[in-house]
Amino acid sequence: MRITRIVWFLIMIAAGIALGLYYTWIISPVKFVDATFYDLRQDYKADYVLMTAEIFSKDPVLFQTILRLDRLMSESPEQAVDDAIKIAESLGYAETDLNLLYQLNAAIGGSEETKEPGDLFIEYITPEIPESTNELPAETIPSDAAPTEDNPFAPGDENG
Repeated sequence: MRITRIVWFLIMIAAGIALGLYYTWIISPVKFVDATFYDLRQDYKADYVLMTAEIFSKDPVLFQTILRLDRLMSESPEQAVDDAIKIAESLGYAETDLNLLYQLNAAIGGSEETKEPGDLFIEYITPEIPESTNELPAETIPSDAAPTEDNPFAPGDENG
């Protein structure tokens, strides 16, 4: 009697698992929807900014960091870091994490007060390239450097 109860119990567990998998895979599968960084909760946004600050501390490339922060679609990268600092302080992040956020804030030009989005100005300076001439002045060419034989590719040549 006891063995038949154990066998039936195992059969019912297997049947429950099989029915559950059939329902979730065939009848009502999960529909994946693309989400953006903007859709994250505020604490997850703060975690993302903290991860960006950790990357910046290891590899300080400001342009890549601003691109990462721009994914949050905040008013500006400075605003995203400022919001993350406020949330991190309210949630009690570790002091080392807060220091990373403050260092990132200082690196991107943020401050305690929120700046306007237009306050970030990146100036691109292109170096001046001197105009090169293909002809050298006549006085720099020695007279004995002139070719002595005729040009074989000149028009009117009999070989062509």
